Amino acid sequence: MGKGKSRLSGQEESLDDLVLGGMKLFQSREGYRFSLDAVLLAHFPALDGIKQVVDLGTGNGVIALLLAFRAPSLRVIAVEIQETMVKRARKNIAFNHLEDRIDIVQADIKTIKEYLPPQAAELVVSNPPFWKKGEGRWSQNPEKAVARHELEVELAQVVLAATYILLPGGRFSIIQRAERLQEIIMLFSANGLTPKRIRPVYPLPGREARMVLVEGQKGGAEGLTVMPPLLVYESPGVYSAELQELYSSSRLTFLIDPPCPEDTSTDENGST
Repeated sequence: MGKGKSRLSGQEESLDDLVLGGMKLFQSREGYRFSLDAVLLAHFPALDGIKQVVDLGTGNGVIALLLAFRAPSLRVIAVEIQETMVKRARKNIAFNHLEDRIDIVQADIKTIKEYLPPQAAELVVSNPPFWKKGEGRWSQNPEKAVARHELEVELAQVVLAATYILLPGGRFSIIQRAERLQEIIMLFSANGLTPKRIRPVYPLPGREARMVLVEGQKGGAEGLTVMPPLLVYESPGVYSAELQELYSSSRLTFLIDPPCPEDTSTDENGST
């Protein structure tokens, strides 16, 4: 993994190799750093026939970059509220020469109507904060705290924004803690999104699911597919074959912080 140093708003950065497409990503060494949940979400939605995607809460832009790699004709609007993250995301888009396909918009998801028109995209994705206020341990770093806890936006507000942005028949893909699945389904139903696909993510065989990928369709017909489980590890220290298809095993380690997903239930990061 290639690394370098840079400065942005007084914070040191690392330059990390995304492997796919030769892309690289600037990340804060002390602030928010993307993790496996972002990678899983970026590979979850089908992109056939999709022309426009909106990424709600893009952070440093990693999901937008991975989506752009998966579909070369895709255009992405990536929304982020934190100014330091917006600057870093724009830096990452420019560094990877994708300014003509990815637009970074500094905006508050709660007031998305002030920034984007209705029915603007066929697909919306979001890796929202995993933890409600008062849950887990809050990081003293503001980037991490806002990214991992519902300090600036709550899950219900993310679902509402996604519904506003979607074209009729469009789809919303989200990743969240598995224990919030019932909440997601209730919010989808309340906002006219029909749950269409669910995929639980397990740290190891025989363990409880820690995360869940969910897709809903705006105005969709009934019919839910519960997909096969997605394993992170086949056994302790051995990544699953599916993950190794996404990234060579030698490059997976930097995607997972902390390295053992079964230990993340009380971690301040809220994700694997």
